[in-house]
Amino acid sequence: MQAIAIAFAPAIALMWLLYRQNPRPERKGMLAVLFVLGGACTLVALVMNHSVEKYTVLWSGADEALYRTLYWFGGIGLNEEFAKMLVLLAVLYPRRDFREEWQGLTGAAAVALGFAAVENIVYLERFGTGTLLIRSMLTVPAHAGFTMPMGLCLAWSKQAGSTWGKYRWLLIGLVLASASHGLYDIWLTNDTAWLSSLAYVQVLLMIGLAYGLMRWARHTALARTTAQGKGQAGGTGWASEALARGRLVVGGSSLP
Repeated sequence: MQAIAIAFAPAIALMWLLYRQNPRPERKGMLAVLFVLGGACTLVALVMNHSVEKYTVLWSGADEALYRTLYWFGGIGLNEEFAKMLVLLAVLYPRRDFREEWQGLTGAAAVALGFAAVENIVYLERFGTGTLLIRSMLTVPAHAGFTMPMGLCLAWSKQAGSTWGKYRWLLIGLVLASASHGLYDIWLTNDTAWLSSLAYVQVLLMIGLAYGLMRWARHTALARTTAQGKGQAGGTGWASEALARGRLVVGGSSLP
């Protein structure tokens, strides 16, 4: 029971911290559903990972470095992030009120943290409590860092006005998450001490990026709400017009 608490406590604590950053609190029930389904999709990822190891030449112990690299990027990274994306596409993406960047970031974090919590249980069975403690401090926030940019891309996909724009942002989100995940696994499994330590550096960078993205999304949502309020009071605000056209200006460039 204590081990299960160690497995889930960091994920729940991080979820609460992210929830507190939202400009308009998301429904707790929805986040709980995403968290639970994120944990459930761990089983989907395990099946896909096993299939890659069994039916291809890609695995972590392959003699050729190329096969090992492809395994971490195109096997583990892609499989696990795709499993998370399936949950987001099934539950969060179809919602009519899903348009804001902070919703994508928080929703993706909920799925990723649920995934990491259940994955901790799997590692507990294989490697014991010592590995679980390290994973709870390192890999749990890492999973959120992998997937949150994908959630942001899902929000931009929902805002896009063209079919190509929607699919483009979905693909970009999946590629970013898979690449980040695969790179982390390469650092973590490397036998060279200084290379394996880069996993810790990457996690710190991802935590900083996630914090920055949440702050940016919060300010963006508040600015959009203010602009919409002014538009309703006298004319049409830029945010209302942008959302009505299915386009949004971010960083000086228009999202299709």
